[in-house]
Amino acid sequence: MTSHRKRKQKAQSLGLNEAELQLCELLGQVLELLRWNQVLGYSNQYLLHEKLGLAPDERHRVMRAAASAVEQDGRIQNWGQRLLEIQDSLQKIHAHMVASDPARGPRLARDDGAAEAADGA
Repeated sequence: MTSHRKRKQKAQSLGLNEAELQLCELLGQVLELLRWNQVLGYSNQYLLHEKLGLAPDERHRVMRAAASAVEQDGRIQNWGQRLLEIQDSLQKIHAHMVASDPARGPRLARDDGAAEAADGA
């Protein structure tokens, strides 16, 4: 695993912060595997239909079993955990930015319309 310092330098060289770099890497992995999953899915559909001549009900049962196996794949859970870590990191960065420059922070919306009145005054 790359050291924290090297990752930070790599992110800065790309004009990103560490969370943005991590998000880009995660999206790249997801897209690459999505492409291969599409290839495998289409090839399996072709084989089940054209070569094996399975009935639609049987093909559906096979696809449900395959979908169940995918759900148990640890990569999806890993991606979910990594996404939560990235979101947490981005929230910390945003909080730090708001704390150092209050003008950047979002205005809190008021239910009574007072915020709109104050903006219009």
